[in-house]
Amino acid sequence: MSVIGERTVHVCCRPVEEGGSGDSSLHTARGTLAALGAVAEEAFGSSELAGRTFGVIGLGAVGAHVARLLNRVGAQLVVTDIDRATRRLAEERGATWADPDDALAAEADILVPAALGGLLTARTVPRLRCAAVAGPANNQLDEPATARLLAARGILWAPDVVVSAGGVVHATGVELRRESAEQLTKRLPRITARVSRTRLRVRCRP
Repeated sequence: MSVIGERTVHVCCRPVEEGGSGDSSLHTARGTLAALGAVAEEAFGSSELAGRTFGVIGLGAVGAHVARLLNRVGAQLVVTDIDRATRRLAEERGATWADPDDALAAEADILVPAALGGLLTARTVPRLRCAAVAGPANNQLDEPATARLLAARGILWAPDVVVSAGGVVHATGVELRRESAEQLTKRLPRITARVSRTRLRVRCRP
């Protein structure tokens, strides 16, 4: 982002020492946790995450934070990544490790895509064994029609642009609105409300 900032002022998330808001990954993960509460409420009638099983696909910058935050609130984890060195994180958190090729079919309450996009396709949706899908990975559907396949199976899907909004909320809050840490913390629960409203609009669509 520093290099991009050499060419344009329209850039966020430069290092803090350069006047930016810094790495957005932790804030994206915190927003994801807020979204997961709304998804759990819709799918299971309670926003409580403790005791639920989450299948986290991808343990990169954001996915690793999501796994740690879920572990802290008492969730059960099934995790995977193409980089097998990340298996250490699974062991540290008492998580079950799944082979990348089998992760989609792992039994979980909520599947949390946190890696590459295009994960949900006509081929992969039938393999899912979860009640809901909600994660920070961008462009999870290979095409819009795949959403109908999820609906036909009764699998709730939360749009990734809402689930992953925590990083944007933090970056714009710091760099554009000059908000304090306290103000930014108060904004995250709004993601929960936004996910809930998005789901209601989808359900009401004829």
